[in-house]
Formats: sequence, C-alpha cells, structure tokens
Amino acid sequence: MTFKAQEEKIMELFSRKIYNIPRNQRKYVWNENHWQELFDDVMIATQKGIESHFIGSVVLKTDGMINGLNRYLIIDGQQRCITITIFLTSIMFWMKKLGMDDDFNGTMQYIIAKDDKNKDVVMVTAENNASLENIIDAIVNLKDDTAKNTSVNAIVEKNTINKADKNIGKAFIFYMNAINDTYINNNYDKQLILKIRNTVRNISLISIIASTEEDSYTIFEILNARGSDLEDHELLKNYIMRYIQPEENRDKAKIEWNRMATMLGDSNINRFIRHYTNHRYGDYKSKTVTSYKTIQNNNKGKDTWDLLKDLERKAGFYTKLIAPCVNGEDANCSIEEYRVYSFFKKKRQEQVKPVLLSLITQFEEGNITKRTYEEAISFLYNYYVCYSIIGEESSNRLTDTLNKYAAKINRDGSEDTISRFKSELVNKLPTESVFKNSFRSIGWSHHNNIYEGEKNKTKVQIVLEILERYLNNGICYDEFTIEHVYDDSEGVNNGQIGNLLPLEEHLNKRCIGKSFAEKLVIYSESSFYTTRSFSKRFTEQQFNPEKRTEYLADLFYKSVLKNKFD
Repeated sequence: MTFKAQEEKIMELFSRKIYNIPRNQRKYVWNENHWQELFDDVMIATQKGIESHFIGSVVLKTDGMINGLNRYLIIDGQQRCITITIFLTSIMFWMKKLGMDDDFNGTMQYIIAKDDKNKDVVMVTAENNASLENIIDAIVNLKDDTAKNTSVNAIVEKNTINKADKNIGKAFIFYMNAINDTYINNNYDKQLILKIRNTVRNISLISIIASTEEDSYTIFEILNARGSDLEDHELLKNYIMRYIQPEENRDKAKIEWNRMATMLGDSNINRFIRHYTNHRYGDYKSKTVTSYKTIQNNNKGKDTWDLLKDLERKAGFYTKLIAPCVNGEDANCSIEEYRVYSFFKKKRQEQVKPVLLSLITQFEEGNITKRTYEEAISFLYNYYVCYSIIGEESSNRLTDTLNKYAAKINRDGSEDTISRFKSELVNKLPTESVFKNSFRSIGWSHHNNIYEGEKNKTKVQIVLEILERYLNNGICYDEFTIEHVYDDSEGVNNGQIGNLLPLEEHLNKRCIGKSFAEKLVIYSESSFYTTRSFSKRFTEQQFNPEKRTEYLADLFYKSVLKNKFD
C-alpha cells in the first residue's frame, strides 16, 4: 500500500487543486451542532491568537490533472471540506457587502482556482450536492451595486437547486448569520472578519493521499475502524468497492449501489442493512457486533460483486415491507402481501422483517409455492395479533427465534423448515389462562371508559377481521363498522368483544333503535359470514355477551390461532 501523509493548512490544501466528492459518497449531513462547534472553535482560536486549529485527517485519491490543476477525490473528510468551503465563502459574502474588496479578492484563492485556460474553477464540488457550487458561484460573482441589498436568505434560496441540497443552504445561512452577529456584537469591527478568515485559512489537518482506489479504501477503513460516526451502510459501501474484482467493475458497482440506495431512500438503508444481515446470518447480535462487521467477517477474501448484487436484489424485495403497494405504477404486492405488510408497517414491527425477507426471497426465486408463502406470512400476521396485541407480550422476546429462522429459511425454504419455525413460535404463546384473560379485556365502546379510544377500536377491528377470515375461507371485506348487538350505552359489558360484530355501514345504520329480534333479521342480509352465522344461531337461542366472549376466546386459542399453527 502506497500513500503520502502530511500535515497541511487549509491555505495549502486549497491551493490550485480541485476536489470532487463522488456520487457514491454520502450527502452533506452535518447539522447545526457541527456548524456551531466549528464556529466556536474558530472564535476561541481567533480571540486567543492561536495560530492553528487542528481538525483531523482527510483521505484523498489522486485523479489526474485537468488543465493544469491536480484533481483529487475526497474519500473521507467530505463533511469537513464542504463545511470549511461554506465557512470561507460566507466570510467572502460579508467582505463584499462591507466593501472589503481587496480582502474579498484575496480570500477567493481558497475557493476558486484558475486553470491553464484562465478559467475559474470551484475547488470543492460534490456530485450529490450541486447547489454547493451554485451558491459559491453566486457569492463569488456578487456585484458591488447589488451586494448591499442582497439578503442572506435570498441568495441561498435563489441558488438552491433542489430539496436534497436543503442542508447545504442551511449551512450557508448559519455561517453568514453567525459572522454577521459576531461583527455586530463586536462594534462593527471589520478587522474581526479578517481575523476569522485568517483562522479558518490556518486550520490544519493531515492529508493522506493514495494513488490507487484500493489503497484509499483501505486507509478509509483503518481510520474508521475504531469508533466512528459513520453508518454501517457507509462502511459497507467502502468495503464492497474496495474488494470488487476486477477493479474495472468499480464504476459499475457505484452505479449499482446508488440505484439500491435510491430505491430504499436515506431513511431506510441502514435499517435494511441490519435486517439483511439478520436474514443472511441469523446469529448476528446488534449490541455486540455491527451488521457491517458481520457481513465483512462472512465475506473475507471474496470478490464482493456477488454480495453487492445480492444486496441490490434483496433491497428490491425489501421495498414490499417499507412501501407496500397493490395498485398503480408502484404496485409491488399481491392483495395478501399488502394486507400483511401494510399491517406490520403501520405497527412499526421491525423484528419480523428479516424472516419476511427470507420468505419473500424463497418465493421470488421459485423455491416455495405461492400457497406456502402466503400461508406463512398470514401465520406471522395472526401470530403477532395473538402474541402482542391480544396476549400483550413484548415482541422483543421473539427476536432470537425470528433471526435464527430468518437465516434457516433463507438457506432452506422447505415446508419442513417453515413448519418447525411455526412450531417454535407456537411454543412461545402465552398459556391458555393468560391468553383468555387478555382476550376478555378486548372491547370498544362510545360510552364506557375502559373500552373507549382508538387503540381499543383498532384491536377489535383486527380480532373481528381474523375471526371472519378463519370462518370464511380467508375472505374478509376491507371495510366494516363495529356493530354492538346490545346497545353499549346500557352497560359496560356491552362493550366487550362478545357483543361485537362486523357489519356494513348501511346495515349498521338500519340497526339504530331496533330490537334484538329486528337486528337479527338485518344481520342475515350481511355479507360477513360471522354476522350471518350469529343471526342464524341466536334466532332460537338466548344471547349472552359474556358467554360469547368465552366462546370466542376458546375458539381463538384452540382453533383460530394455536391449532391452526400446530
């Protein structure tokens, strides 16, 4: 491995060189805490006359020469390089507004390089943040007659290209306002602005320059091996690019990674990497070993192209879990998939995603039938309702089992493996007495405190839907109202689950003010099997809500849930 490392000041680093942050690097993510910390450090150094403030290291890769200017790719340190560029450009903004033209022109040499064709080139550019160059150009080219009337917000808003660059704009606004506030609070001392510029210009760092991409990735990994604010997906991306073979495939690999990252979105990619790790390796423990290290340990010495392709393929499957859609151009789910995955998304249920990813993989790759697949995901839906919603058990207790079988099903999606998975989960169900005691508390009412609220209503809707699907061969209409057989205003027990039925809204309205016998006639017209059966059963029998609650609890535990899974 060959590289050159040396201590430099910003005024030396930013001198007739150009730096590019490639698209495969992360976007600009520093926030006000980072900006404030750097500004405070600079002000302390300025006030105390400290010659230089040290900010760490940057990793660069040589990238040839363009019209007499050496070009480098920033592999690590892009957040600091962008921020210092914004800081210096913000200083230039106030120099221009305050008529400090000589200082403005003198500072420009740290922002703009002149190439051999006498063309001005912005020194630091970022492919993911095009507005950086746009705002710099606008400030550098400010005219004297317009500068005085140009506001901070206006110049940023006018030159921000897209929403993705919003944070770049915020950084400019922060530094321009911070400089102005400092200027005002120090009796409008122009010399203070010049002193701040000198402190920023004299910031020192270690520049580590590698001549090959592989060396730059190696250095990056070494520097970030011990405690870093980098996310797992960023470390994983570096690892994959480093070991892609042959080396000529790296540009293609960057395109593949970016396609995957765009598909998932910034808010989901790290979660996907974690769930992907569980799905493939199962025994991964997030508290002791990162998902990145687990993937790295399992791929040592291998060409990472296959890993990248597997990640990209599974990311496509994962979109079913984070953005399930059954209609339109973005449709990616069957009706049953949508029912299950939209439910888990709404409940923010994360533990089940690795095993769902394995089931999707086995189905999409043709290793299990549609029936086996949909029965398995329906099982997980019903199990979650039984275990967490009715039984009120913590789903965190299932994590080890879910991760273990996620990896097993990914390796072997046979019906035997899936059956053993179901059996192991069934053994973790609450005892019959505990389950039935929890079931008795289910209910919803407009009039009684213990059953009021959206949470109770949602629980009832879920239980009624599962009951209807069990009794009606998996069919349940999407929309229904909750019908109280006996008026819930007449007693607290009339809010319990045994007194509730699914019913179409127009039939529900017809039931208002009707007697029990009259309601039974209306129930017989319902499309819901549960409700029609109720009408038939209690036409000649006496109805007791408490007894029906006990009957439903027994039916759920022994038939709808437990026996169905055995």
